[in-house]
Amino acid sequence: MPFLLDGYNVYHAARKLSADWHFLTVRQLAGLVAEDMRHRRDRGVIVFDGRRPRGQSDRVEPAGYVELVYCGPGQDADTLLEQWIRRHTAPRRLTVVSSDRRVRQAARRRRCRMLKADDYLASLMRNRQTPPPRPVEPPEKRHGLDQAGRQEWLELFGLSDVAFKAKDDPLGLEETG
Repeated sequence: MPFLLDGYNVYHAARKLSADWHFLTVRQLAGLVAEDMRHRRDRGVIVFDGRRPRGQSDRVEPAGYVELVYCGPGQDADTLLEQWIRRHTAPRRLTVVSSDRRVRQAARRRRCRMLKADDYLASLMRNRQTPPPRPVEPPEKRHGLDQAGRQEWLELFGLSDVAFKAKDDPLGLEETG
């Protein structure tokens, strides 16, 4: 595992680095790192604090380049990164990506290559010409349901449209027909 990345450290640095990356998700970041590892012909492990979000797979595309590790409750990513750095059999081959002083000190003691999160992201951006795509939201989220969609939900829950018309048109200006 030649690259060890401090997950949320890199994630928050990415969101601050560019307005184009403000909408970046953890999954998108993992995909970008996987593309970068494929480009470098290398492998990486991204270590996150906490538990894996419910329903989120550990699979990252392109597959085989990045492994996601969530350290779980009672332990933080920095501690897990320090342990891996300490136990690695060839630390000079290892590249540690973190801006956290504690992780960087552990890497320095073992003479690992180090990159601050911003520096790694800058190289990733140089290799990538376009920003990550914004998440696609359905138009209904911003504009509400159309009449057919509204009627479908009313029927599904067995509700009367009359009660909602009064709420939507409290002055009775809308014609009924």
